[in-house]
Amino acid sequence: MQLANDFVTSEAIWLDAGLLYYMEFLEKAFDGSITVEVKWKIPDASNFVSISNESFVPAVQLSDTNEYVQSPMATTLQGTLPSNTLQSHWRVAFVEDTVYPVTDLDVLPPCNFTSLYAFPHALHEYDAHNEVFISGMYPDSGSMHWPTLHDRLLHYAIKQEVVDSVVGLYKAALSNSTKYKATVVQLHYMEQTVNKMDGSRFLVEFGVHLQEEDDTVHTSEYVYLAQGSSHLCHILNFQWKHYAYVYLVVTLKNLGLWTKHLIHNIEHNQKVTQDFSVELVIVDYESSDLSVEEELSKSSLPKWHYIRKTGPFSRAGGLQAGLDYVTDPNSIVLSMDMHLAIPPGFVNYARKHVIQGKMAFAPMFFRLGKGFTEVNPQGYWEPYTFGIFGMYKSDWDRIGGYNTKHYTYEWGGEDVDVADRALGHGYEIFRIRYPGFLHYYHSRKGLWNSQ
Repeated sequence: MQLANDFVTSEAIWLDAGLLYYMEFLEKAFDGSITVEVKWKIPDASNFVSISNESFVPAVQLSDTNEYVQSPMATTLQGTLPSNTLQSHWRVAFVEDTVYPVTDLDVLPPCNFTSLYAFPHALHEYDAHNEVFISGMYPDSGSMHWPTLHDRLLHYAIKQEVVDSVVGLYKAALSNSTKYKATVVQLHYMEQTVNKMDGSRFLVEFGVHLQEEDDTVHTSEYVYLAQGSSHLCHILNFQWKHYAYVYLVVTLKNLGLWTKHLIHNIEHNQKVTQDFSVELVIVDYESSDLSVEEELSKSSLPKWHYIRKTGPFSRAGGLQAGLDYVTDPNSIVLSMDMHLAIPPGFVNYARKHVIQGKMAFAPMFFRLGKGFTEVNPQGYWEPYTFGIFGMYKSDWDRIGGYNTKHYTYEWGGEDVDVADRALGHGYEIFRIRYPGFLHYYHSRKGLWNSQ
């Protein structure tokens, strides 16, 4: 260990690879001149070398226990987020850091769409994950190569010949248009959802150069290609609302440091994307470790709402209180979890996959193992939880929101129950491994069916 110009060598401490070791330093300085550098000597090496940053994991002490856990909060509480660290692990072409203005060119003939999967029907309890169908994507985000607990819930890479065919059909429609002289300059993104033997629905996003305006615009629309057809059509009854207002609803009790992390995460995302049609709603069960409302008031978030509830903690009750706060039926409500790393483009991606009256959004997150962060993400994609769930407020009301009678004080199952009822009412549920959407390991003390 290096202290200023003095090098202090401890007695031999043997470390086992793959295990976590806790270190703590107490610094005292009046002029800011003290720095600490930790070195180790690898077996068979003759000299000490500095331990690289990749081998360190920031840790914080939980407010209700003596346990120390790895956490991003050691950096986020200083006002920064390690947002660039994901670039080495996931292809950033998929992750939007900018919310592009979308232009509707209206060059495809209109059509209506009926999903052959989504229809009102009865489900067995907690059977939602068996009825969710996975879509294909292009380009490959890289997330499909990471482990999951259930291979059936993998999304797939769209075949190149399918991509080329859809791009070619769109180019043909654009060249035949009498409204524009335009050319496709880039395919940004594509999704495919196969509608059994009838055809495929695609979400297509292009960069299109308008020659007369000498301007390049961004398009994003759902189109349909019927089996055997050589023409794409614009789906009239299945389109996303580009500027829909989004509420992010969380509920908590005594999660002070994680609450600060969440607020800083949303602040950072809004700074990056300039997307301010987002409101954070926190339902707080009398937290004693942090004044949540004061923390929100100190933040740079332009829109937030604080709800204080009394009594024993209830996840279903807290999230339902957040739903009840929203009155606009044409706004999206995303029920969220704590302990997340939320990428900047996440909210706008949710907009694209919450279709009023048609489709809900329930992304999978990457569950980090103990001792791992986004710098060194080890873990697996979690297929069985529906804890992050998005619908329009009108659709939440239609399915009845959260079942607060059955899940009064229980924690667990309320999320799958919501998904069961959404499917039972005839909604699709869009699931995907969203790159960089991480769930940090945390202690469960005081969280699961206890106060």
